[in-house]
Amino acid sequence: MAEIIMRARDPRTGSEEYAFAVDGAAEVAAAAAAVRAAQPRWSALGLEGRLAALRALAEAFTAHGAALQRALARDTGRERIAHIEVGSVHGMIAGALHHAPHVLAETPWQAAVAPGVFGRQRLVPYPLVGVIAPWNFPIVLSMIDTIPALVAGCGVILKPSEVTPRYIEPLLEIFGRVPELAAVFRVVRGPGTTGAALVDQVDAVVCTGSVRTGRLVAEQAARRFIPAFLELGGKDAVIITHDANIERATTAVLRGSVLATGQACQSLERVYVDRRVQPKLVALLRAALPDVKLTVDDPHGHIGPFIMARQAEIVREHIADAVARGATLEHGGRIIERGGFWCEPTLLTGVDHTMRVMREETFGPVMPIMAFDTLDEAIALANDSDYGLSANVFAGDEHAALTIARRLDAGFISLEDVSMSSYVSDFEWEGFRYSGLGRSRMGAAGIARYCRIQAIAVNRGPTAAIAALTDR
Repeated sequence: MAEIIMRARDPRTGSEEYAFAVDGAAEVAAAAAAVRAAQPRWSALGLEGRLAALRALAEAFTAHGAALQRALARDTGRERIAHIEVGSVHGMIAGALHHAPHVLAETPWQAAVAPGVFGRQRLVPYPLVGVIAPWNFPIVLSMIDTIPALVAGCGVILKPSEVTPRYIEPLLEIFGRVPELAAVFRVVRGPGTTGAALVDQVDAVVCTGSVRTGRLVAEQAARRFIPAFLELGGKDAVIITHDANIERATTAVLRGSVLATGQACQSLERVYVDRRVQPKLVALLRAALPDVKLTVDDPHGHIGPFIMARQAEIVREHIADAVARGATLEHGGRIIERGGFWCEPTLLTGVDHTMRVMREETFGPVMPIMAFDTLDEAIALANDSDYGLSANVFAGDEHAALTIARRLDAGFISLEDVSMSSYVSDFEWEGFRYSGLGRSRMGAAGIARYCRIQAIAVNRGPTAAIAALTDR
């Protein structure tokens, strides 16, 4: 079969200068066979041996992360966030080092209800885990699953997005500095067909991506009777009450909506504000928005290009649909094309739930503001979504905010700030509805989910004779 070549677009220039070979089913199967052959030795190192390898990996990221950062910046068009992404790996490794000894410890013998019987439990890793990663945060969303799976004793094959492939070569160079890890970590590259081939080879799969992709992965995994952990989209809402600190809320709303060009699953995409304070919120946002700069005009600006060209068109469609249905464009709204695509920070008022911008994942720097009259109305609006990733609340005091939070159908709730799930990894949580499926990728569960639970029992008393089971 002739080799298939794909090209990756540069988000800043629009050029497709980077080319790579697509891995088909045969290449994926070969990678799986190699990792499966090496995984027993990796597991047999024991926890201390694996933790030592992870410490060495952290050192390799420190010593050789510059090339990775440069490649990631080319993939995403984002310099500062590329730096943050690469640096975040150290936190992931530190978290794994902290949780693993407790999570992976075999329990002591415990008495069972049955007389004379004692049992204990241990976690047994899945031999081979497939990680399907998206394009919006390539390093973070590949390593956030790879590292816990490796710590657990699994082998890992990563399938990155074909949209952002440049970072893979320097990433493999870093892993190659730790031979024990290089043997159980491989990468396969290509489109969805490569991901489908991967699902056919692994014992468990985690997919971060769209609901459409997640559903395909889940269906294929179900046919193979393997677990699928899905980390999918969001349509995150914020509720701002009449007695909230509006200045604080304004600062958070602006950051949460435009950071990373709004290309994050926990980006703020719906703003519900008490009608009594809506004019103040809108006025403050309008005053702040002229200072938000695009990197197309200022290399040190706040908003970079869309990583994927199609996303610019989706955002354009959402803005146009809202305006056509009666929304008011208060600021921005333009898509600027100069090789790449940039979107002005966009403020919309007069929106409602008939509009795509309030129903579908926008994934752009857009702030749709909707006024509410009662708190019950606000909560109903926030819960009126196919998604339930995270949500946010600003209220008069922490108790009031907590009361609202307990009525919201989302996995992570930020109080007096927004999008805290992007940097707080201490607490376990799960996406609700179409935002996810499976155990938390955070905290101790982020390691445990890559293992099966095995019980071992011993009978220290007499064993039952068959006569004990005769009918009477």
